[in-house]
Amino acid sequence: MEPSMEEKLKAVIQLCEEGDPEACAFLGKEFYFGFNIEQDLDRAFRYLTTAAKSGDALSQFLVGFMHWSGRGTEPDEDKALEWFLPAAEQGIPEAMYNVAKILLSKDPEKNKDEAIGWLERSANAGYGAAEDMLCEFED
Repeated sequence: MEPSMEEKLKAVIQLCEEGDPEACAFLGKEFYFGFNIEQDLDRAFRYLTTAAKSGDALSQFLVGFMHWSGRGTEPDEDKALEWFLPAAEQGIPEAMYNVAKILLSKDPEKNKDEAIGWLERSANAGYGAAEDMLCEFED
C-alpha cells in the first residue's frame, strides 16, 4: 500500500529535522511556493536556511530573496547579499543580477566595476534583465 501524501510529508520533515540538507531544500521549496502543501513562509525560511548553509544554490538564492523582499523574515539587504553571493558563485543568473543591484544601491561609484562584472556573467547565462541593465552602462 502506497503511503499517503501526509505520511510522505511527515517522513521528509523527520529527515530534515535530523539535518538532511536535501530534505530541507525540498521542504523549503514546497513551503515557499506552496506546491503540494499550503504556503508557509516561516517554515520555508527555516528549512531553506538549513539547506542554504549546506551549500544548496537554489536555497541560498531563495534565502537571499526572502531577506531582500522581507518575505518570511525581516528585510535586510546585507543578509540578502550574503546569501546571493554564494548562489551567484554557483551559477544562478538571477542571483548574479541581484548581487549587482545591491552593490549599485550601496555605493554605485565604488561598486560599479564589480557590479558590471556580475551583470555580464548574468547576461552571458541568458538572464535578460541583466542584459537590459548593462545597456545603461554603455557609453
